[in-house]
Amino acid sequence: MRSAFEKDIERFYKAFRLIVELINKMQDKEKADEVFEMCIKYLLNVRDDIEIEELERTAKEESVERGELIMSIAEKLREEGIEKGIKKGKIEGKKEIAINVLSQRFGNELTEELTEKIRNADDETINYIGDNLLEITIEELKEILNLK
Repeated sequence: MRSAFEKDIERFYKAFRLIVELINKMQDKEKADEVFEMCIKYLLNVRDDIEIEELERTAKEESVERGELIMSIAEKLREEGIEKGIKKGKIEGKKEIAINVLSQRFGNELTEELTEKIRNADDETINYIGDNLLEITIEELKEILNLK
């Protein structure tokens, strides 16, 4: 997969075409699909200058089936990205709500350092803080956020 880092885009697609050709020669179709999907995901993660449509077109030159598989992989990746984005948005929203409520409760005691710790806290910590917004003390908050 060192071809993934080929600077010359034409040479990259030529190498990609060879990879598709080799995968198509695999006897076990299910394993070939797994290897192909892994290659596509890897390429999309390490390169930001390739277009999924160009990968699809190049793969279709060797196999229509592989070209179609690229689009289903792309759709799956989009859905995963959307789900991650939604989850991240919910957590970020919880963080801001926690900061607003705690700011009203504690005023100046909720320092910028505490606020920043809340913004950088993991999901479990934020969920705990959120579940205990009205009962939590400033001392407990500092302890949870490792500020003592």
